[in-house]
Formats: sequence, structure tokens, C-alpha cells
Amino acid sequence: MTSRRLPLAPRSLLRGWLLTGAVALALTLLACSSGSKEEAATPAATATRTARATAAATATSAPASTSTPEPTTVAEPPAVTPTGQAIAETPAPAIAPVDAPQIQLSSAVIGQGETTTVTLSRQYAASATAFCDGRSYPLIADGDSFWGVIGAAGDAGPGAHTISVQLFDTSGGLLEERVTQVTVVDMGFPVENIDLPPEVNNSLDPTLVQQESDARFAVLAQFTAQKLWSGPFIWPVAQVIVSPYGIRRSYNGGPVSSFHGGIDLAVDEGVPVAAANSGRVAQVTSGPVRGNSVVIDHGDGVFSGYNHLSAVSVQVGQMVNKGDLVGLIGSTGMATGPHLHWEIVVRGLAVDPVPWTLQAMGP
Repeated sequence: MTSRRLPLAPRSLLRGWLLTGAVALALTLLACSSGSKEEAATPAATATRTARATAAATATSAPASTSTPEPTTVAEPPAVTPTGQAIAETPAPAIAPVDAPQIQLSSAVIGQGETTTVTLSRQYAASATAFCDGRSYPLIADGDSFWGVIGAAGDAGPGAHTISVQLFDTSGGLLEERVTQVTVVDMGFPVENIDLPPEVNNSLDPTLVQQESDARFAVLAQFTAQKLWSGPFIWPVAQVIVSPYGIRRSYNGGPVSSFHGGIDLAVDEGVPVAAANSGRVAQVTSGPVRGNSVVIDHGDGVFSGYNHLSAVSVQVGQMVNKGDLVGLIGSTGMATGPHLHWEIVVRGLAVDPVPWTLQAMGP
């Protein structure tokens, strides 16, 4: 057999490849040997190279799972917007201030002598009391809400008035306080001068006047924690108004010393007087100013008064319905003629009766 020899050019090329591979292998072994010595001598370098290797691997491969806890606050929103169902299923935080009961007013703007109804959710509270202009208004628990009627005095200053509501636990401890405002509007009440006959003016013994006032105040300070009235109030007699609510009064030409805290209805002597709404008779009395008088407790600190009567037809503690007879028209007390002085009082504050005949107050 005749041997064949490779051509010269290919054999030279093969030797070049072999030589190049040998040199590369030698350089690799030298680099590995040098790197091992450097790592052994410098631990910091090892950490640096490890970090670089990790960064390089991260840049070229998919991210691996990690045991590092997720942050509680996400700096950016997720790429996919949650559906409505997912949002609804998200558990609420343990403390949610936004869920605290908010005060609702039937009217945020009222006139002098008018009222507004305060309502807020009971939630975790056992009782609640509202405060406005130095007066306290215990609120009535009604289902899952608290409510109560708050009045503005006939001479209340125009502008914003703060209403605060304190919520208490079962032991009377304060849980929290909620605050809102009601705006009171100036009603522009006129001034009238009243000329009292000498016999009437001289009969006003200051001691007796004070006794009448104290006894009346004690009754009006009572609080029945339920609503006894229903619907709008009715007029106790025909609507012949001779002096409306809020009139500023001057007596015998003197300076303005008071405002009219009720409505004067001019009616003939002996005309029947009806209860304006349902309630319990809280007072039957006779005094130098209001004469023969009946006071009915309608609950929630709301009272109605019937004054200057010639006769009384009810007694203290009696329950009456809207329209029941309470007495007869007269001119007893500080009166210049037969008429009924009719008043509505909320927590000791005389308010205008007219709005109470136009709409139902409270829930």
C-alpha cells in the first residue's frame, strides 16, 4: 500500500491550531492559579467578584424567587388593576378612622329661634351627648343611630356655631368627640313697646317672679329619653297672631330688655285650648307672669307651654294626645287682655313654634 501524505499547507494549519490551543490552555491555568491565590489572600475581593457575578447572572437570566419579605407599602401600583371583586375581598385595617361616625344635620343653616336635627351612627358607642352654645343635648338611641333636636336662641349671634357630639362607652367613659357647625342667620326681628297698666306693673313682686322662673326652669331641665310626639304640631287655637316669636320688647318706653319667646294668639275668653302634640303633662301652675299655665313634655327635651289660661283641664303626670283639651283662654298673669301665649322650648331654650307646625321634627 502506498502511503499518502497530507499536503503541506493543511499540515501547517493544523500545527497552528494545536499551538494556539496549548497557549490558551496555559494562560487559563495561570489565570485560575493567580485568581485562587488572590481570593485566598483578599476575602473582600471575593465578595466583590461574587456580587458582580450575581449582577451579571441577574441581567442575563430570569429573576429567581427570594425569601425577602414584601414591603408593606407599594411604591408603584401593580401593572394589572384589581377587579371590583378583588377590592371588595381585601380585608379592612384594624383601625379605620374614616369609618368614625359623622354628624348629619337636617339643616346646616337655620334662623334665630329655629332648630336642626342631629343624627349620627351609634356603631360602638353606648350613649352620646351634643353640645352647642353652652347647652347640653343628650341624644336618643334609635336603632343603629343617635339623634336629637338642637335649637338656636332667638337672640343668637349670626354666623357659625359649633356643635360637638361626645360618644361614651357603657361605663360612661369618653370614646371620642365629633364636631360640625351650623350657621345661624339674623332674622331681623323688630322692636315693640309694651305699655303695662300700673296695677299690672306694680303687682310684679320680684321674689314671686323669681320663684315662678325657678320652678319653670326645674321642669324644663328634665329629659325624657324618647320621642312622645308624632308628625307636625298643631295650633292650639285659631291662628290670630297678635305678637309673633322673636319680637324685641321694650316696656313702658324703657330700653329693650327681652325678646318674645313664644307666640301670642288673641282669642275670646273661655275658648278651648288644645294640646299641640302628644306628651305627658309636666307642670300645672299659677304665677305672676304666665298666670295659669300648663307645660307638656313631648320627650327629647322638647316642651310646649300654654299660658294666661282662665281654667286648666289637665293634671301633672297625665298623658295627652294631639288635640286634647288642656284649658281655656284667659288673661291671668301679666296680660293686658284675653290671649294665649304659646311656646315651644328645647332644652330650656325658647324657639319659634311656627316651623314645628310646618314639618315633622326628628325621625
